[in-house]
Amino acid sequence: MITSGDTYIGRVAARNPSEWHSAFRSTPLSRNRCHSSLVCVLGENSALHFEITKVDWQVGLGCDFMEVRQYLDLSETSVSARVRLYLRSGYLTSNVGTIGVSGYHRFGEYRFTLIRYSALTMARQVRLGDLFDLDCSQLFDAYGLPVAADSLMLLKACGHGTSGSIQLVSRSLGLRLLKSYPSIYST
Repeated sequence: MITSGDTYIGRVAARNPSEWHSAFRSTPLSRNRCHSSLVCVLGENSALHFEITKVDWQVGLGCDFMEVRQYLDLSETSVSARVRLYLRSGYLTSNVGTIGVSGYHRFGEYRFTLIRYSALTMARQVRLGDLFDLDCSQLFDAYGLPVAADSLMLLKACGHGTSGSIQLVSRSLGLRLLKSYPSIYST
């Protein structure tokens, strides 16, 4: 739910799970692939929708991107109250009508920054992957073949101070980043 001039998404005030709403949904006709909010609070039954169209390193162009300028609050999420991330491949601009992520090949290594935040609030000793469910039922590679959720993983990347990002990466790249840069990346 977006309220008061795009400054708050997530819940309004209630703690009842039925009152959580989809926080971010892209539309195929929209060319604005970036969504910015001041605060984002997510809880049980929250959903974030991201469309991925091209493999590139530019945030907000090949993949929907959400910027949280103050804090991302995941304190209402848990292993039993997860946020669902819906990942969808978009229509390729070069071949309208063909669904698939341009440049995405099954054995490649890819990284998509989904959310960038200034501060993060979440329960201690909880893995980021335990707070989110990946729904890849509408995600296809460059050949139109389904992309399996277990071939992807979410990483939390530390920035300066309390800032950071949540990145969707191919599993092979994610495991290498976790091993090579444990002070920067975590699950």
